[in-house]
Amino acid sequence: MFRNRKLEAALTQCQNERDDARAVLAALNRSLAIIEFTPDGTILSANDSFCALMGYSLTQLQGQHHRILCTADYTATPAYDQFWAKLRAGEYFRDKVKRVTQSGKELWLQATYNPVLDREGRVTRIYKIATDITAREEEAELSHALVAAINRAMAVIEFDMNGRVLTANANFLELMGYRLEEIQGRPHRDFCLSAFADSPEYAEFWARLGRGESFSGQFERVAKDGHHVWLEAAYNPVLDAKGQPIKVVKIASDITERVTQQQAEQASAKLAYDISKNTEGVSSKGEAVIADTVAKMTRIAELVRDSSSRVEKLGQQSDQITSIVNTIKEIADQTNLLALNAAIEAARAGESGRGFSVVADEVRKLAERTSNSTTEIAAMIGAIQSDTRSVIDTMGTGLGEVDQGVTLVQEAGQAIQEIRSGAHQVVEAVGKLSSTLTAG
Repeated sequence: MFRNRKLEAALTQCQNERDDARAVLAALNRSLAIIEFTPDGTILSANDSFCALMGYSLTQLQGQHHRILCTADYTATPAYDQFWAKLRAGEYFRDKVKRVTQSGKELWLQATYNPVLDREGRVTRIYKIATDITAREEEAELSHALVAAINRAMAVIEFDMNGRVLTANANFLELMGYRLEEIQGRPHRDFCLSAFADSPEYAEFWARLGRGESFSGQFERVAKDGHHVWLEAAYNPVLDAKGQPIKVVKIASDITERVTQQQAEQASAKLAYDISKNTEGVSSKGEAVIADTVAKMTRIAELVRDSSSRVEKLGQQSDQITSIVNTIKEIADQTNLLALNAAIEAARAGESGRGFSVVADEVRKLAERTSNSTTEIAAMIGAIQSDTRSVIDTMGTGLGEVDQGVTLVQEAGQAIQEIRSGAHQVVEAVGKLSSTLTAG
């Protein structure tokens, strides 16, 4: 009786364990893809999750070999044969594996191959339990591809949270002229200008990185040989599962040539601004000089015009004097003729006319001298008139040239004003360009 109770208790316990095992197996069947193989790899069974995942029905799988689930290039390798040899030897396998659905789509599975042994330790069947990790693997592959692309195209360096170099890629090492072993463990400040590395801004820079903040911008750094390198870079703290920064990754590109060109353009713009500003000043002074010249030329024209008028009046007065001199000459000529006639009459009168003859002779002589003098005066006045007419003609020509000169100077003044206006516009334009380049 006692023995029956113990058997009943043992049987009940077995039944309970069996029920628990079935419950666990049911739970696994609901959440995991499970397939069963013989030791040689022939498929015995598969649950609904596995069939749905791989796109097969159970009848399509049963009796097929495991290789229909694998890529052809993998099943043709010695590694595939060794894989099954180890399973037949009872070795457990756990890893991520690439498999192929009925439609030919490749999947990544996190799988375990579990050999089941009989009492003699022989493998009787093999259970594979798997979960689909394709999305995770594709994301990881994409991340790896992105990292690889960045490493091919960019200069990358990693620092610990104290700013010491952990590693750097080939692009960074080539750009800065170092070998990796030369910079591992060295502080970030060794790549910086001393004025920046010793500044409060630098300490704050790393303090903010330590708080998980990112930085991006243009940075001036110093290569191994001392030459300056300009980088377009981003400093990105890498966070752990708790959101705490564990390292800093810097991704950079070399923009030295571009910055050097910008600096040259800024210098050229400043030079152009200075020249334009100087041109504006010179043109302003030139405008003042031209204005003063116009005023003086106008005054000269007025003086020449006044002098020309006076000379014309002098010519007119000399004409009047000539007329008077001619009149005096005519009177002298008539007087001389009368004196000559008087002398002839006195000679006829004889002794009684001698005294009158003397007087007549003196009058004749005076008339002759007067006639000669008026002739000389007339000649002198004629020369003066000739010179006066020449001066009038010359002054007339000069006055025309002075007027033309005034016109030309006024036109020059207008041109200078336009130059100054243009120079001012150039100064404004170059000033804006210089400001834009400096801001850029």
